[in-house]
Amino acid sequence: MKVRLARIAGFCMGVREAMELALDVSAQDPGPIFTYGPLIHNPSALQLLREKGIEVLSEIPAHGEGTVIIRAHGVTPDEKKALEEAGFFVIDGTCPRVIKVQSLAGHYAQKGYTIVVVGDKGHPEVKGILGHAGGKGILLSDESDLEALSIEGPYIIVAQTTQDRERFEEWSKRILERFPNGRLFDTICDSTKKRQDEVRRLAREVDAIIVVGGKKSANTTRLAEIAAEEGKEVFFVETEAEIDEDALKKFSVVGVTAGASTPNWVINGVLRRVEAIPGSDESFFHRALWRTLRFLHESNLWTGLSGAALCVGSSIIMDSPLGIAPLLAFFTVFAMHTLNRILDHRSGRFNDPLRTAFLLRYREIFLASSVVSICLSIFLAATLGWIKLLFLLLIVALGIVYTLTPLKDLAGSKTLFVAGAWATVSVLVPCENPFGDPLCWLIALFSFLLVVLRDILMEIIDVQGDRLVGRETLTILLGEERMLSLASRATLVLAILSFIAPLLIPGIEGDFWAYGVAFLYGLFLTKSFARERLGKNLRLEILVEAISMVFMTAAILFNISPS
Repeated sequence: MKVRLARIAGFCMGVREAMELALDVSAQDPGPIFTYGPLIHNPSALQLLREKGIEVLSEIPAHGEGTVIIRAHGVTPDEKKALEEAGFFVIDGTCPRVIKVQSLAGHYAQKGYTIVVVGDKGHPEVKGILGHAGGKGILLSDESDLEALSIEGPYIIVAQTTQDRERFEEWSKRILERFPNGRLFDTICDSTKKRQDEVRRLAREVDAIIVVGGKKSANTTRLAEIAAEEGKEVFFVETEAEIDEDALKKFSVVGVTAGASTPNWVINGVLRRVEAIPGSDESFFHRALWRTLRFLHESNLWTGLSGAALCVGSSIIMDSPLGIAPLLAFFTVFAMHTLNRILDHRSGRFNDPLRTAFLLRYREIFLASSVVSICLSIFLAATLGWIKLLFLLLIVALGIVYTLTPLKDLAGSKTLFVAGAWATVSVLVPCENPFGDPLCWLIALFSFLLVVLRDILMEIIDVQGDRLVGRETLTILLGEERMLSLASRATLVLAILSFIAPLLIPGIEGDFWAYGVAFLYGLFLTKSFARERLGKNLRLEILVEAISMVFMTAAILFNISPS
């Protein structure tokens, strides 16, 4: 089925910062740790926090101990003071946009203004805003409140940050016409407006819309209402488990949007589930192709083929006979990545839940196939000579040490190990004389750097899951945007070096330019990542793994070129 994801979906800035704050506290503070009320309105995210030892504090006790995180919606000044007086260490996780509304309410209330708040009755954000208004606030949540409104003296109008802009503008206009002494402050979050506008745009391109998020989330509920107002059939789900496949089969194109408190892993799970449903006009060929790519990806066969492609390309540049080397590379890379995903499946639960579920469902089969693959790799390496066998045994030994020791917790260690392993089995093993041929080591270096780029891009795809399980990757330490910027610049430099190396270094043939082509492809990927990542895990990972295929194809073409 054709699925179109809204351009803006998932965690907004305030929710993301609140979640990251809670995760950072849980990693550094032995506890107890609480959030005062649900941190955000999403059951999946709250379940994750419970697993991290972060409980919800519903009422303020007379005495307490530990850390309390104020949720993104904010609290009243009295509640914050009561938490501190009870003995808690209070960390404020209020969204900056909500703080702005609270500050406006408090500032103008002290000047004697009435604070008119357009919002949802009982919503925690609204309660916090009214608390900062200090008894001078009036809540408007429906038409009856608007009709009964009576104001004397100066006043200001503000909105709950997740309110519908059209309703807020209409009500504000009516209020100002009736009571001219008011000032209007547009406090609706830009993220809210953009999501609502995006739903209206998306509705024009699809047959039905799936809204993903917590049923208690005000902004998510409003997205579902807007989709219905646009005349589309709406499916409001919290997780992929609630998807009605039979009801969706009658549609050809389905849109997916999500509230500001919906985690990426939940959105990705819904997308994968919907993509697997046959569309009403989907051809057999398209369905077969998509399922084949999904199987290759989820089974790690695509990753193994990527390792084999790197071996083929480097062998061509070294002018080494292919023989069994690509097969050895395929078995080694497949086994290495399959075992790693099975043994360390925690982050996969968030980054790629369907793939992880697939591997765990057939755990015994994949474990057995990985062991067999390693045995076959050792056997094939032995047929190439004892030096090649030592190379492979070293990689296997390092893999075991990496998996079973704290080494895997060091930032950047995974990237360096994976790149080193790929370069060894794809370049040093097929090289006829690795210790006597400097060109072999130069090619190994460029292959190493190509795999480093691959792994950095994979880290960026998996950043949310890695952060949730407490893994410190380079992307987490440096930040996604900075890492993308560094990767783009480094990739451009490597592409240039790849093109000029044959002109400056004797003995390097023109087919070395294949690295330049591959790095330019990698540069294209970094730019694509900067534009859009959410919901594209399967496509992006397939494209990232294809770096080796691009490299191999370029090496073949340059090798057969008349020049």
